[in-house]
Order: sequence, then C-alpha cells, then structure tokens
Amino acid sequence: MKLVPRIIIGVVVFVVVLLLLLNSFVVVQAGNVKVLTQFGRTIGVTFYPGIHMKIPFIQNAVNYSTRQVTYETSDTSEASSANYPDYSVDTTSSDGQQIQLKYTIRFAIDAKEAEWILNNIGTMDQLVEKVVKTEARSLSRNIPKKYTAAQLYSEQVFDVQNEIENALRPIFEKNGIIMDEFLLRKIDFTEQYFNVLEEKQIAEERIVVEQNILEQEKIKKEQAIIQAEAEARQIEIKGEALKAYPQIIQLEFIQKLSPNISWGILPEGGVVPFLDLSNITENMGGDSTADTQTQVQDQTEEGQE
Repeated sequence: MKLVPRIIIGVVVFVVVLLLLLNSFVVVQAGNVKVLTQFGRTIGVTFYPGIHMKIPFIQNAVNYSTRQVTYETSDTSEASSANYPDYSVDTTSSDGQQIQLKYTIRFAIDAKEAEWILNNIGTMDQLVEKVVKTEARSLSRNIPKKYTAAQLYSEQVFDVQNEIENALRPIFEKNGIIMDEFLLRKIDFTEQYFNVLEEKQIAEERIVVEQNILEQEKIKKEQAIIQAEAEARQIEIKGEALKAYPQIIQLEFIQKLSPNISWGILPEGGVVPFLDLSNITENMGGDSTADTQTQVQDQTEEGQE
C-alpha cells in the first residue's frame, strides 16, 4: 500500500520537472525574433533564431516575424493573398474627380527595434494597424489631391507613387519598419470621367482634322498665287519680247492662217501670203496651165496692191 503513494508522488514530480524544463527553453525559428519579458516588462533581451534559456513561468517571449510581409489594398480583402489585406482607398483629384487607389507595401520588422516596438506600439498586428495601415491610407488619400485626373491618368502616376513612398519611408524607419517597396498598382476612375475623357479626345481629333483642312486650303491658295504670279510674269516677258521683236506678231499671224497657205513673205509694210500651188492645181481638176498661171498672177497683183 505504501508503494502506490510513492508512485503517484514520483509521477507528479516528473511532470513538474518536465514542465519546468520545457518552459525553460525558448526556440526561435528562422525569420523571427523574440523579445524577452519578465513579469510583463521588457528587460533588454532579444532572442534571435536558435535555442535560448529563460526562467520558467517568470519570463516570457513575444515573437516578431522579420520576414518580408505585404500589406495590400484591393476591391475586396478576400481577393488579396497578402499577409494583411485591406480595402482600396477612396479620394479625389485636384479637379474633383472621384478615384480609388490600389497599392501594395512590402516591408519587414527591423530585428534590432523589436523591443522598442513592443514597448511603444505593441504586437505585429498592432504595428500594422497603427503605422502601416494608418500612415499609408492617409498619404494615399491626400497626396493625389494635388494632381488633376488627367495627370493621374498619365505617366505622372509614377510621380504620385514616388511621392507616397518617399513620405512613408522615414515614418516606417522611425517606427522600426524596413520598407522594401511601395507599389501603386492601379487608380480607378469613375465611368463619368471616362465619358468626359472620350468626348475630349473626339473634340481634339476634330480640331486636328479641321486644322489639316485649313492647312490644305492655305497650301492651295499659296499654289494659286504662285501660279498667277508665274502667268503674270510670263505675260510680262512675252510683252517685252514683242516690243523688242515686232516681227513675232507677223510670224504668229502666218502660223494661224488657213492650212492651204504654207508660207509667206514678211515685208516691212505687212504680210503677203502665197497660196499653195499644188493645192490649187488639184482643186482646178485638170484646167490648163495657162489658166492656173493667170489666177496666180491675179492673186499676186492683188496682194501687191
């Protein structure tokens, strides 16, 4: 009967000792650190990956992940696979257009600042809520208000991204957070804005077409002026030539006479045309040579008179 109590006592002692041993060791996995606390307050000790000793039941360790994690905004938090999903940020542009910002922040805990974070902010979840989420949403709501919707729709969106990132980085560093990157994934505009944008683009294209038409008309007008000037110059040159050489008028007169007249004499007093004798002979249809000569002589005398 005395053996049973001893066995019970032995088992109890073994369990107590095992619990003490198990509670005396702290195992820190890779990518994590643990801040040692004693009766709820930090004592300036941070455990890095490996196995460590602590006073059982008196000292405890608060874990922080030093791996890179993501905080991300999207239409629905369920649609994101980030470590800390959130809803997109609503704001307005400088010209009053409603927009929604979707962004991703990659960051990690600075292991050296883990104790400070525990004393001043709290756990990892509290750090994300109080710093990452609050500061990022505030800046992403206010900074885009300095830009017009057209600027946010263009390449200047990268300026907005850089401005938010540059503003966040010192805030994160101050709170023991190492920010890897801020990514402004997308800015959503309202359907009304896209309608206005489309109308504006159509109007701009219409202006370009009208400008092209005006330019073509201008070119045609300039060509007409150039042609008129060329013709006027041609007339002027011809007038000067006729004034210098009046025989040209007589030459043109002969060239425009009937095809039956093949050549003529140009005396100083005028033009004396000569008939084509071969054509006259054919037209007479076999008349005598004497009659033909008589007709030619008569025409010659009339021309000389």
